[in-house]
Amino acid sequence: MRNAIFTAAFCAATPLAADPVTVIVFDASGSMWNRLEGDLSRIEVARDVMGNYFVDRDPDAPYAIVAYGHNRRGDCGDIEVVTPMGRHIGAGQANRIVGLIPQGMTPLTDALRVARDQIPDTAEAADIVLITDGLETCGGDPCALAERFAAEGIALRAHVVGFGMAPGEVGALSCLPDQTGGLLLEAATGAELAAALAQVTSAEPVTVTVVMSLHAVSAETGAPLGAADWQITSSDGAVVAEGEGSDPLDIDLLPGEYRVAASAPGHSGEMALTVRPDIVQRVAVPLTENRLEASLEAPETAPAGGGLDVGWSGPDAEGDRITLASPGAAVGETLAVTLTRNGSPVTLRLPDETGTFELRYEQYEPQRILATRAITLIATEASITPPETAPPGERFEVVWTGPAGPKDEIVLADTGSPDDARITATQTRWGSPAKLKAPDVAGTYELRYRVGASGRIIARALVTIGAIE
Repeated sequence: MRNAIFTAAFCAATPLAADPVTVIVFDASGSMWNRLEGDLSRIEVARDVMGNYFVDRDPDAPYAIVAYGHNRRGDCGDIEVVTPMGRHIGAGQANRIVGLIPQGMTPLTDALRVARDQIPDTAEAADIVLITDGLETCGGDPCALAERFAAEGIALRAHVVGFGMAPGEVGALSCLPDQTGGLLLEAATGAELAAALAQVTSAEPVTVTVVMSLHAVSAETGAPLGAADWQITSSDGAVVAEGEGSDPLDIDLLPGEYRVAASAPGHSGEMALTVRPDIVQRVAVPLTENRLEASLEAPETAPAGGGLDVGWSGPDAEGDRITLASPGAAVGETLAVTLTRNGSPVTLRLPDETGTFELRYEQYEPQRILATRAITLIATEASITPPETAPPGERFEVVWTGPAGPKDEIVLADTGSPDDARITATQTRWGSPAKLKAPDVAGTYELRYRVGASGRIIARALVTIGAIE
């Protein structure tokens, strides 16, 4: 019983007048369920790191814990002083963090205001440590609050640890440390979160050099590109660092303005880099694919269902092709295709569809689009002019006009028969007039212009076989 009484008194002890104090503001909003490391969510990783932090923390150093977003969905007032200011046994505070169930909003500004209220008037110095995985979602203005903090009569520092945020996103909260002398840190793993907490807990922030971690990614997809060669130059053009085959490139830099140039297999690029004091940065450096040149020559319009001659220039590597696709379709999703090995120009068999499409030069290896050109397929027109009569069983001529696309036909069929029926036919590639053999039975028949690409009939005419009575 004596030990229990001692413990309770120890946990509730009031900070001494000269004690520096700390208030932890912990994000328990719904987004903390997002995945971070493997199958672990942000909240699971944070619970483990924060638990160790409180267990290892000096029990004589007073602190409080404020959490938000863990009680109610959609409630910007969901802010709670989980642990009031005082000296605390770490294991108990670890259990409190474990009990937080993320589900609500991100009222950063009001949570920081509640944290300020936890600082005793007698404290000579204070640190507010905001651990968040996102920005304000409740309309507050953390920068305006930072101005009030800066005007306080005590040494109040506000630190921000962006946990699992998109690269550079935490910069939107830089006003808090900028105006109060705190630290702005990014953490994407449990180890980085632990390191950030250790840094803000230390008496003096490290300001001499900044740890940078540079990763090469595709400018088009954001996918990692692996090992790259690096060169970093200062604002005056001097080379300050280089790396070969590094993924990532981890380097210490002084605060300032730099330019990063990098190259990975098939990719290269460069970007400006601002190194700020007291911030550990993970930087994705976008590199652009080194594309070979190609071009396409074709009319702006063409008849649907016909053949189209396309002139081209390009690498003409094995498997390269000229294609027709719907705008925005992925590489390989084609409506018509022919290989470049067939020479320039090549002939594409167009679909029997109207509308705007895209001609492409598609490289086979790696699979990508090197050149595009818009083309509009318009409705095809055709006509059939038969003779007045034709003798049964004899050949007769039919004058026609039309797109003359691949496998287009002039067809003779029984009147009223289905569109795919035929007595005889000839392909339009043999030119006009077309020559057909009349059936042996006299009567009225139908001539049809049939589009080979779709089987659609675009012109019809009646012809009489045998004498007219």
